[in-house]
Amino acid sequence: MSLKTKMAVILLLSVFAAQCIFSIRTKSPTSDELAHHIASGYSHLVMRDFRMNPAMPPLPRLLSAVPLYFLGAKMPSDPKSWNEGNSPIFAHEFFYQANKNADELIFWARIPILFLSLIFAFLVFIWSKELWGVGGGLAALTLYVFCPDVVAHSSLATSDISVAFFFTLTFYLFWKYLKAPSGRGLLFTGLAAGGAFLSKFSAILLFPILLCIALISKNGRAVPPKKISLFLLVCLMTVWAGYFFETKPVLKNTPDPLKKIAFLNQIGGEPLVRFAQKVPVPLSTFASAMTGIFFTRAKGTHSFLMGHWSDTGWWYYYFVAFALKNTLPFLALIFLSFIFLKRLKLDSLTLTTLFLPVIFFFVVTMPDRAQAGIRYFLPIYPLFFILCAGTVVFLCHKGKVWRFLAIGLLAWHAAEAGMIAPDYLAYFNESIGGPKNGYKYLRDSNIDWGQDLKGLGKYIKEKGYPEVALFYFGPADPDYYGIPYRTFGQDEFETPRHTVYAVAAHHIDSVKWTAEIQPTCVIGHSIFVYDLRSPDFSKKSA
Repeated sequence: MSLKTKMAVILLLSVFAAQCIFSIRTKSPTSDELAHHIASGYSHLVMRDFRMNPAMPPLPRLLSAVPLYFLGAKMPSDPKSWNEGNSPIFAHEFFYQANKNADELIFWARIPILFLSLIFAFLVFIWSKELWGVGGGLAALTLYVFCPDVVAHSSLATSDISVAFFFTLTFYLFWKYLKAPSGRGLLFTGLAAGGAFLSKFSAILLFPILLCIALISKNGRAVPPKKISLFLLVCLMTVWAGYFFETKPVLKNTPDPLKKIAFLNQIGGEPLVRFAQKVPVPLSTFASAMTGIFFTRAKGTHSFLMGHWSDTGWWYYYFVAFALKNTLPFLALIFLSFIFLKRLKLDSLTLTTLFLPVIFFFVVTMPDRAQAGIRYFLPIYPLFFILCAGTVVFLCHKGKVWRFLAIGLLAWHAAEAGMIAPDYLAYFNESIGGPKNGYKYLRDSNIDWGQDLKGLGKYIKEKGYPEVALFYFGPADPDYYGIPYRTFGQDEFETPRHTVYAVAAHHIDSVKWTAEIQPTCVIGHSIFVYDLRSPDFSKKSA
């Protein structure tokens, strides 16, 4: 790379880091960070034990735990939550009793994910540069750096960026391998796939995707059974290493043992239960959690879409979420990429590698019942970035007007990130009026994941409110942020009193009167504040 290119890459990565640091400092811990990731990861690291929320693999948690180890964080002294494997209670004790510096711990737990995302961004640049040249690399990097969804999750100590990175790395290495098959290439691809499995169980999608890429691109000869076996062995050993080569009975140190005993008894009777209680097996936590996740996906979650709640979901949920949670210029570039696809002159292997995972994600998730947010689609974002980068390069060579359009779309995309900062998690595009209307269309981690409790505490302090009736989405402790709160009275869900209320966007439908009364302020687009101490409520116009 030339010095000019290196400086451009460094500048873009620095801007990305600055955006993330701004968000990291501003936002309180999200539900998953506090209840499931950070404290659980610290217990994994110092105890070499995975009983705390084993439903998620340990790699991103372990990364987030490393700084806390050097900060000298303490484990909770009460053994009850530890013995029961109750991760939310354990996390509360970890942050607010055993340690008194929750904000500092959360800040440093998020930093490793930021560093991982910077490596991720550079990977996107490298792959795009190999396809389209330096201009394409910088275009893809720009799309990554200013994507609100990417910035949001790069600022959190969760698993979404980690699994997206390892998905993309696996696709890239497999693409390289199929171009020039070698044992070394297959080894690295297996390591990357193992990293994906250590990040999130959705990595199971990698196996059919990679196989289909090889077959559809007519490279099936590069993956004979012996090499497939080697790939699977490397992947498996990587996963086992991530669990510190754990060998234990399946039912030892596991949450909800009675439920698991009942299930095992149902499918295999008493012999299977005794086996699970007595016989040590490798990767027992991984195998148990992987099985459990299939039951969770089949059972479903309570999801929200465009004014309606459902326990079974909608086939078009992720289509809508993708259309609303991404910037309009990025969506325009995707559209233009389809229009000019033939002009990009992609070979069969590259075309298949970029498109097949995208198609697979949308098709496989259509019957999904556990629809909790667009973050599950982050693994395919880089493929769109790279494809759109090729379109930008093509347009820049097509003529002045097209060049102006391409550069203008990139600039608009960057401006969107600047305007939403630091509320990246709550970003929605202008098609629905922006983030102020986001809660009407999507909930949960799409807009309100408990990230604005710190902002609420600051606002209450500025206003000098003596008391706030709080209906909050998340496990963080309002007392830590100096919020003089009380819970809602049963009557207050139907009729408000003359007091101050703070209602989470995720729960706003449960407070019936919010449909008729305008909020005094909205914190980070996710917490609605109503100062109703005056007898004259400001009603919304009909």
